Amino acid sequence: MIAQQSPRRGEKSSSILKLIGAKGEKETRKKEPQPLELKIEQELPQSAKCLMDCEAADILQGIQEQIILLSKDPTIKIPVSFDKGLQYAKRTSHYTNPQSVRKVLETLTKYGVSDGEISVIANVCPETTDEVFALVPSLKVE
Repeated sequence: MIAQQSPRRGEKSSSILKLIGAKGEKETRKKEPQPLELKIEQELPQSAKCLMDCEAADILQGIQEQIILLSKDPTIKIPVSFDKGLQYAKRTSHYTNPQSVRKVLETLTKYGVSDGEISVIANVCPETTDEVFALVPSLKVE
């Protein structure tokens, strides 16, 4: 906090007038809007990995096959959320071979695209470059 000399009686400090509007409220400066950034990986733990829907479907399918083998044990129950997650991953997956998709999209890493952004591009399956730039604004060259 910066100390200022108090104004004489009847005078108003110009610095206070700048901070306080006519109604006695502080003026707020408009912040410039920041460009949209995809912050997927910043919100996840460092040990987490972003997956494409087709990769998630393959992994969950393998887990389901193992659970079926274990389902002979009456103490093991498959949660409803697991089945819903598997069905969602299968329904939203656009590809059948995750390795091929990953190999093709990996070329984007030389342009600074992260694994999370690659997963988003694969999951959304954009049809035009404009759609890709809308998903990953950092790809646009200024």
